[in-house]
Amino acid sequence: MKHMFLSASLALVVLAPLAQAQESGSLVLTEREPTEVMLLRVSATSRCQQACVVRGAPYSAERVTESVQVLTDGNRIVQRSTEQLYRDTDGRSRVESEWQGKPLVQIQDPIQNMSYRLYPDDKTGLKMAMGQPAPANNTALTAPPPANGVASAAATKVAEQLAPALNRTVTSADGQRIELRSLGTRQMEGLTVEGSLQTTTIPAGKVGNTQPIVWTVESWLSRDLKLTLYSKLTDPRHGERVTRVQYVRRSDPPAYLFSAPADYTVQEIARP
Repeated sequence: MKHMFLSASLALVVLAPLAQAQESGSLVLTEREPTEVMLLRVSATSRCQQACVVRGAPYSAERVTESVQVLTDGNRIVQRSTEQLYRDTDGRSRVESEWQGKPLVQIQDPIQNMSYRLYPDDKTGLKMAMGQPAPANNTALTAPPPANGVASAAATKVAEQLAPALNRTVTSADGQRIELRSLGTRQMEGLTVEGSLQTTTIPAGKVGNTQPIVWTVESWLSRDLKLTLYSKLTDPRHGERVTRVQYVRRSDPPAYLFSAPADYTVQEIARP
């Protein structure tokens, strides 16, 4: 299922010509790298890369995603992935995961305006400019003062203001019924999180279905960290996927995590 979503995303991207390698110290492209370049371009050119930079809310954590799909014969497909997440006070972020069975490090550095994909196995990497730097007056997202795990009066007021917007039902242009509901607040990892539940109903006959199809997304957001700590997608067509963030540490990670090591060979790719 994860590969299905990835393939759909890649289908929307047209790979522009690769940047010319420098005459000295050039990196010979391997078969895997056209795809890697494409993925880096998707990441570096995302409109959210600079606009969604979160400053003033450093943390380190682990993110676990588990998906379960039950087939018609009763067989089950279970997949699990783990990522290590880091973000510093300046809004730089790092994600350690796996790609095609090998370790992968992704870094977003709004200070240097650069996006990286690093491959620890062979100490190589790719980098690309992220786009327009965030304005000097810092219009990027700034996290509110930490609540130290206690629901402050301000946080409670925000939740009350959001409740009317969440507790409503809308109908999309294609006839899907979308119900939004607030789940209130609770504690996760020592943080106050706000929950929401989105229930989407596809009418009978819309996609050849004899009965309505109902799928839900439950999510719990920390406004202190501007980070979703838990989400659960339940869809009868694809199964269930749960993502949770755990072992949250609210301190600045070491600065070296947000740059390529000196002994890596990193090729810069031109923006499309």
